[in-house]
Amino acid sequence: MNKGMKWSSAVLAASILLGGTSLTEATSTYAASAASTAAKQSAQQPSVVLKYNGKTLSQQGKALNGNTMIPLTVLRDTFGYSISYNSVTRTYTAGTGSTKLNLEVSEYGVATNLNGYYLYSNTSDEAKIMDGRLYVPFKLLNDYLGFQGVYNPAQKSLDISKRVMNDIRITSESLDKSNNNASIVIGYPHVSGLTEEAQQAINAVLKQKAESFAAASEKQAGQRDGKVERKYGFQQNYAVTFNREGVLSIVIDQYSYTGGAHGITVREGLTFSLKDGKQIELGDLLKSAPNYKQTLDSKLKEKMKKEPFEVEAVGLKDKPDFYVKEGGLAIFYQQYEIAPYAAGFPTYTFTFGELLPKGANPFAAVQ
Repeated sequence: MNKGMKWSSAVLAASILLGGTSLTEATSTYAASAASTAAKQSAQQPSVVLKYNGKTLSQQGKALNGNTMIPLTVLRDTFGYSISYNSVTRTYTAGTGSTKLNLEVSEYGVATNLNGYYLYSNTSDEAKIMDGRLYVPFKLLNDYLGFQGVYNPAQKSLDISKRVMNDIRITSESLDKSNNNASIVIGYPHVSGLTEEAQQAINAVLKQKAESFAAASEKQAGQRDGKVERKYGFQQNYAVTFNREGVLSIVIDQYSYTGGAHGITVREGLTFSLKDGKQIELGDLLKSAPNYKQTLDSKLKEKMKKEPFEVEAVGLKDKPDFYVKEGGLAIFYQQYEIAPYAAGFPTYTFTFGELLPKGANPFAAVQ
């Protein structure tokens, strides 16, 4: 769901401490109360010693709901990320390019997105304001920013290090086809640093999908119902979910609003071999497990039956939607496909260890 479309502008609750500089917004009675409550709750969270490549940092993390929360300033002071703040949108931005992290602060919480792609439907996985400081979950660093960590329960410490990533460059491109009838803003990735053949193949797919969505959006905007007062809105955003071992996996959201209570988002996962630029299918990754379809079908139905919301336990589709993530893959379903709109994109993750014979390399066939 595109939360930016859903949320109204809000008065920020408190003063957020960022590297010794207090950025204070106009306050409200509600905001002050919310900030006070959050501060009392966060004071009860145990501290976590943070290390980077074995060296202890001066700043500490916090343990919250099973997550280790990392001060945003660690990204700046230790990892070299630039950080800026937009007082109009109340958004903190860290980093650039395909790992541009945006943290939108409101009375609802802190919405987390990369390049406009909203990362987590579960608010417990999003950034938090605690003790007047902004924290991001280590899960985010692990899933999207190329970091890994080893937690020592005896020392209550987390030792963070960088993963070995593919030696490529990913930049963000955009198309703006906005007109009087609609806002049409399309973001998509561009890959360089590969052989000419491989990067042309990958970029052709990414650009074609962006241009096709832009053209379809323009056509739909041209047929805008005059009864709809609001402009139509179309957005495409993306996130890189895996960029290692000669494999690149990207998830793309295409959002369309054409009137009514809310818009609709279509999600697509794209996985490529960097050797030749060809797209990788699920069967390529699970080739060493001949019965993977039956295994996944059974596991999916089992997980679906345990959902807290009503879901049609359809199991594995003939052509499943998926993307690769660190250590495994995620299979997802579209809005309304198997569950109500409020369920978003039902997503089920599996480690390769669950699906493949011991020691099997899921990328052997594509490296």
